[in-house]
Amino acid sequence: MATEIQDIKIIQPLWNNYGSLCRIFLTGSPNYSSVIIKQIQLPKIDTHPKGFATSVSRQRKIRSYQVETNWYQNYNEQISTSNSPTPKCLGAWIDGADTSILLEDLDTRGFSKRLYQTSWKEIAVVLDWLAHFHAQFLHEPTDGLWECGTYWHLDTRPDELKEIEGTRLHRYASFIDARLQSAKYQTIVHGDAKLANFCFSQDQTKVAAVDFQYVGRGCGIKDVAYFISSCLSEMESERLESTILDHYFNALVNHLRDGPIAVEELETEWRSLYPAAIADFQRFILGWSPSHQKNNDYTQQTTDRVVSNIIDDLLQVTTKVAVQVGQYIRGEWRGKFNISSKGMNSAAADIVTEVDRKAQDIIIAHLSKTTQRYNLGLLAEEGEQDDSRLHKHAFWTIDPIDGTLFFAEGTEGFAVSIALVSKSGESILSVVYDPVNHRLFQTAVGQSVLVNGQSFEPPSDFENAPIRLILDRGFTQHPWYETLSTMFEIHFVGGAVMNVINLLSHPRSFYLKTPKKRLGGCAIWDLAAAALLCENAGGTAQFFDGSPMHFNRKERLYFNDVGFIFTGSGLSYAEVMRLLSENGLSLNLLTDLQ
Repeated sequence: MATEIQDIKIIQPLWNNYGSLCRIFLTGSPNYSSVIIKQIQLPKIDTHPKGFATSVSRQRKIRSYQVETNWYQNYNEQISTSNSPTPKCLGAWIDGADTSILLEDLDTRGFSKRLYQTSWKEIAVVLDWLAHFHAQFLHEPTDGLWECGTYWHLDTRPDELKEIEGTRLHRYASFIDARLQSAKYQTIVHGDAKLANFCFSQDQTKVAAVDFQYVGRGCGIKDVAYFISSCLSEMESERLESTILDHYFNALVNHLRDGPIAVEELETEWRSLYPAAIADFQRFILGWSPSHQKNNDYTQQTTDRVVSNIIDDLLQVTTKVAVQVGQYIRGEWRGKFNISSKGMNSAAADIVTEVDRKAQDIIIAHLSKTTQRYNLGLLAEEGEQDDSRLHKHAFWTIDPIDGTLFFAEGTEGFAVSIALVSKSGESILSVVYDPVNHRLFQTAVGQSVLVNGQSFEPPSDFENAPIRLILDRGFTQHPWYETLSTMFEIHFVGGAVMNVINLLSHPRSFYLKTPKKRLGGCAIWDLAAAALLCENAGGTAQFFDGSPMHFNRKERLYFNDVGFIFTGSGLSYAEVMRLLSENGLSLNLLTDLQ
């Protein structure tokens, strides 16, 4: 116990006026000549230098100080004082909305040096600290800490994410986050392992860490990527990447060598995730401060590669299984198989065969790797539907045989259809396989359509071609059919997917389903893949009233209530609606008839 406080000096204010960090000089204490007190005082009104003074920001800060208090009270004493030292916690208390944490002054233990630039010598010392820290807490519980450590974690940064809306990185940010969180090897990460949070000995051969507001579960390589971004330039980060990783993993393996961990497997996994860790932080920087020096060619190029690799990974798995299951379906076509009913009042929607179910099982089994790797939901046509599409950031939707009625009749017009859809209802990636003609269609948002691996080019000499209308066979009973048959060249192709595929080769064509009260009118699994293929080939896909198609409506799997119009690349929705209107076919009239 000290007998007297000799002096108090403010070291620095806490971020965004949330309190202060002070050094208290003592007299009469046998153990401590000075201590550090971190006083957290919530401001009545939040401000933010970047304009993110929101309730989300405030709650994140409040939670961060709760986590830090819990860390010092319940975890910090487990730290090895020789390998990864931190300040001892001498006490913590809460007074209303304010919290105070009393800490050992690291200056009194010889860690009195703060660095603003480093040589390799100091970088290696910090990498050693991180390696031991990660090794010590590998697979340890994280009760009371962040469920996902790091201050830039996606779920805690919706304001910054919104700033990059519409970009490719925005679309795949959740995939990057999921990839890091699904890593087999998880530890406790520091969460804010920047150079400023490390205190060095005078000879700079030892280091201690402070500031544990964002400590929590995570893949250790995230700390490494962030630390390097805080102390090396763009050129140095790229030039020294292999050296950095080699040193860190040598230290990590040494700490784990005598334990039960498969160190080679861990190293392989975390090395492969280093680019993803860079991309994860790049997402935050672009939303928070796009002009920051950490947004540079190296981080941008790394992030672009990560996103491209994710797309390639998903497409590779999907195209492989689509072809495999398509060949199985082709082998069963015109053979003998059991046919049953799903209790629907539409013949096309009602029929299901044992081939549908077997094909779906094959697809789901192959996609299971990606559902785990990227935390994806699933919506498949056959069987019970769960609500994972409403909770996961994205989901697979599968129609193992779109156009089962045609398949069962032994005619063309069926296809395998697989799409990846975001929680917001946007098709991200689609694969369709036509088993009869051995045609594989694939695309992703922002990419061209490939057919059997070659870029698809729609016909260009279509200006004088008659307008082709693709209809389902049941449309012959529709009150509009007679009028439509006098206006357009009517074609009956097959199921919904093959109907849309037909538009790609006939630019002056469209596929139509009008709204109706009766359940049916195609479902999410029928149209999600076809819509993206149509749009990326230059066509359009819209609900009948012209609004954008949404493939994750909460209460509805089917589109009978809204209907839709798909057009080829040489025809617009507006032109179709004008022609319908000129011939007395209006949505109001249709509503009356239905």
